Amino acid sequence: MFDADRPITKRCQDRLGRAQFSSYLARCLLDHTDPDSLVVGLYGGWGAGKTSVINLMIEELHLAASNMADDEKPIILNFSPWSYSGQNQLVYSFFRRLSSVLRESETLANKDRIIYLLELYVSFFTQKPIPASMRPQRSLLDKLLHRRKDEYYAWEAGRDLTQVKAELNNLLREEKCRIIIIIDNISRINDHEIKQIFQIIKSMGDYTNTSYLLALDKSYVVNAINKLEGSGGEDYVEKIVQLPFCIPPITQQDLEPILADRLTEVIETVPPNSWNKEYWADIYFSALRSLFGNCRDITRYINTLNFSYARLRDIVNPVDFFALTALEVFTPNIYTGIRDNKDLFTDLLDNVYLPDHNEIKQEKLRCDEILSRDKNIPREVVIDILIRLFPRLRHLYQADKQSYHSSAIARRNKRVCSPDLFDAYFRLSMQSGSMPLAEYKTIISLATNRVEFDHALSRLNQDNRIIKFLDLFNHKSTQDIPKENISAIIAALIDDGDLFPTGVGGGPLSLDTPMRIHRIIHDLLQRLRPSEQRFIVMQHAISESTKSLYIIVHELREQSREHLEHEDTFLPQEFRDFTPDELTALKKSCVERIQYWANHGMLGEHPRLLPILSAWREWGQHNACRTYVSELTKTDHGLVAFLTAILEKAITGVMTDYEVDPAWQDYLAVINDFVSPEELEHHASGLFEDEYFEKLREREQLALIIFLDIMKSKSVKTIRKTTADD
Repeated sequence: MFDADRPITKRCQDRLGRAQFSSYLARCLLDHTDPDSLVVGLYGGWGAGKTSVINLMIEELHLAASNMADDEKPIILNFSPWSYSGQNQLVYSFFRRLSSVLRESETLANKDRIIYLLELYVSFFTQKPIPASMRPQRSLLDKLLHRRKDEYYAWEAGRDLTQVKAELNNLLREEKCRIIIIIDNISRINDHEIKQIFQIIKSMGDYTNTSYLLALDKSYVVNAINKLEGSGGEDYVEKIVQLPFCIPPITQQDLEPILADRLTEVIETVPPNSWNKEYWADIYFSALRSLFGNCRDITRYINTLNFSYARLRDIVNPVDFFALTALEVFTPNIYTGIRDNKDLFTDLLDNVYLPDHNEIKQEKLRCDEILSRDKNIPREVVIDILIRLFPRLRHLYQADKQSYHSSAIARRNKRVCSPDLFDAYFRLSMQSGSMPLAEYKTIISLATNRVEFDHALSRLNQDNRIIKFLDLFNHKSTQDIPKENISAIIAALIDDGDLFPTGVGGGPLSLDTPMRIHRIIHDLLQRLRPSEQRFIVMQHAISESTKSLYIIVHELREQSREHLEHEDTFLPQEFRDFTPDELTALKKSCVERIQYWANHGMLGEHPRLLPILSAWREWGQHNACRTYVSELTKTDHGLVAFLTAILEKAITGVMTDYEVDPAWQDYLAVINDFVSPEELEHHASGLFEDEYFEKLREREQLALIIFLDIMKSKSVKTIRKTTADD
């Protein structure tokens, strides 16, 4: 059940021992016999329980009043300026509320006169008319001689402000009761309104037999005054508050029973045999308990936990989820850093890259950056929690301590440190629209080592954050990258580019990932002088690339556009990244990589086969490319892959429009650039008629169907009988 975070109102609800303090505060106000105005300050930070203390104090005031004579009972005004904040009428609202409370009193001997004088007083300050019910009665002669006015102001009474206040104070001095004015939520209003409240108390409302209780966060109010006046906030507050009290601090022992009660409601929903008491006690007493500083912290935590755990309880470890939720509530920036760096907190890539000394050093650098995102919680507390949630971090911060961790047991217990389950814990988390700049800079700093930077890109890609990282590259940010890191960055982008999400399709918008990478590489190359240095960097990146091929082709295509005079992208020689001879040499290196992939049986598997084959045919030996395609299409898998690549747009079109397009005939010329269509027809027809066809994916089936339609093949597909047909 959600807690509305309401303050307590009765002694029986007090679980923090505030009742005695509240009673003492009430007695201080009641026992003050000096007729001069008294101002009491109740100091406490956000969530310290100021409103709860006020409620208990009011309860004590009413209890004491029940044993007092009627004419001695205090008149209590509980005023919250927050309710009137931003309405430009804070002063008027305060006096309206005071007048209303006095009007309700049945014991004031001179009530009517006091209220009338108070209304005059308000009118002087606010320049607002006196309410009609408070205006003096007019004589019959006055009514006959003067037309009635709709409004009546204080200055028309024939008395000045000093005279009105003096008479008002004399009448209040004759009363036996005190007026107790409580002003709460002062720290929630803006700076100018805070000063208005103090001006009310200091010069407008310092009445005889009146006591004020101001509930505020002193440091907040002092800062507000300092911002307005430049300095002197501390002295300003101390001159007005005559009797300061600080809310008694809430101890850990006070909070734990409250937290336990609230958590019990959630634990009752935990699946059977899922709660590990020893593990919870270990993580709570070692670090988690220190995150809770007041009752509002508990409420925020329980509200978040109630909302999310009910939806994920069957797929997560409850103790891990409870602890991770605490980080989400109290250190949201660190929580986001955990979510976005799966490889760092789980053993996701440990079987791929065995961390050496340098790798561990770089991982600690990344983890330290995440920890630096929140300064409110002590670093050692967060590290303690993280090590228990993610044992892998021990090699970063507790390498000298012996420990045991089993990935199999973690997986069985649905631990967050298991790569298979990590993402489930963040299923309800809103994904960030960008990467923190500090994290971007940390990753860029890894480019002092080409392998480590390449690993960093692999991790970002695994966590689906590589596009967010690429988005932070712009002309300005690339100017800040050390020149000695440029070669490693370009090499990693060239090597990993094919593995990244393609992004928004190319076309006229050019927003896809290859174009992003091209813009980054171009900006980085422009920082290198002369062009021979740029050439060496790019040639090295191409020759060392093992994981990507299309990104190389795309990059050299874009570079070629700078050399074509009929293109809008044409640039004079001095503005290009490469000379014509250098570009030719780079294309030769690219063809060598294509041939390497072809010789090792990898080329036919590439999802961007057509542009790669086109580059081979254009930049290399035409006959070598045709020979490769001829051999590739002799295999069932190779033929399907080739036709799917050639007919990609036609396949997409038929899946959308569900109709034959006469323009398909144009694809025969494209196919003929690589292999004779007639050479493929018999093989394609056989696949279509064979049972093998049923095992193909939809796009592959459509590739065969469209090709045979283009060839006007007379293939016939026989549908096998099923049991239902018998």
